Amino acid sequence: MPRPTPPASDIAVLAVGMDDRKLALLRMAFRLHHSIRYRLLESSSGEHLPDLAIVDIDSPIGWQAWEEFRLRHPELPALIVASTPPEHAPAPTLTKPLRVESLFPQLQAALRPAPIPTRAPATDPLPATAPRSEPAAAPAPPSSMPPISIARFDPRRGLLGATTRLARQPRPALLLVEGRPLLWLRPDRAQAQCLQPAEQLRELCRQDAPALQAQAAGASAGVVTQPLPALLWQLAIWSSQGRLPAGIGADTPLRLRQWPNLTRLEALPDATRLSALLTKTPATLRIIIRLLRVDPEHACTFLAAAHALGLLDWRSDAPPLKVISSAPVRPGSTPTGPLRPDGAGFLSRLLQKVTRL
Repeated sequence: MPRPTPPASDIAVLAVGMDDRKLALLRMAFRLHHSIRYRLLESSSGEHLPDLAIVDIDSPIGWQAWEEFRLRHPELPALIVASTPPEHAPAPTLTKPLRVESLFPQLQAALRPAPIPTRAPATDPLPATAPRSEPAAAPAPPSSMPPISIARFDPRRGLLGATTRLARQPRPALLLVEGRPLLWLRPDRAQAQCLQPAEQLRELCRQDAPALQAQAAGASAGVVTQPLPALLWQLAIWSSQGRLPAGIGADTPLRLRQWPNLTRLEALPDATRLSALLTKTPATLRIIIRLLRVDPEHACTFLAAAHALGLLDWRSDAPPLKVISSAPVRPGSTPTGPLRPDGAGFLSRLLQKVTRL
């Protein structure tokens, strides 16, 4: 049965993923809206049941807030709030900064019950000479939390692990395999040089414990160098082989500290889309695959390469990253046009002067 529309005089709105500042601004907007009474709920465990919800995916836990909300309230109407509208959003999206002119109409639209599909009139049965074909079964809807089977590797071992450790040291170093020079590293200048063919490096990346030795080196290898991040990125791709770095689970919140310089790195499928999502909001591997519809192995390879460059933040005990998640405030921008009779323009200007969601 469709969800009945609640009384217009009292509508309970559940806020998910919002801090105290955003909650205070919503309360102000609801208090100044006189035609319909809105009541803000911070939790659904009280005596009042919510009629709809507003979920902010720019919070530190990102899309995980939406997934947890939808598991608890599978049928509750909801709106998503984000600074950038996501592709294939599972609910109507409000773009930051919120405007009263769009907030309240969207709230009302979310409360409208879905139209009941009309049943087609019965038709005469087919003649007996024509056998009736069995209707094809409709495909089952995708699960909200699809199972994911992911292989893992230890980035601290093998050629990738040895190179990463040397890259953290300030002095030039030479990495040898079975006594033969393999890589020359100059971490203080972010330079490196491959002293063996790329195919041999690829083969060594597939080995868990190759015979590697490190020693101090001169300031110059005497050959043309390449950027050290590009080398680490490439070694991580060869070492990953579609596997996820050990310690990261399918439900571990992930976030990029900054955009990788994709123009100077080995191209990876969906790298731009993955970078755009993970620099904006935290997301788990499960959510990444479901939201962007990317191949799991492609996502794991990208995460391994970003981890090798130190761009991936995934520790559960790490503090939230300070990534800009709201639209920038542009000084001098004032709303134009005549005020509406209901005072919506005044409310918008009032909220914008206090702060922006």
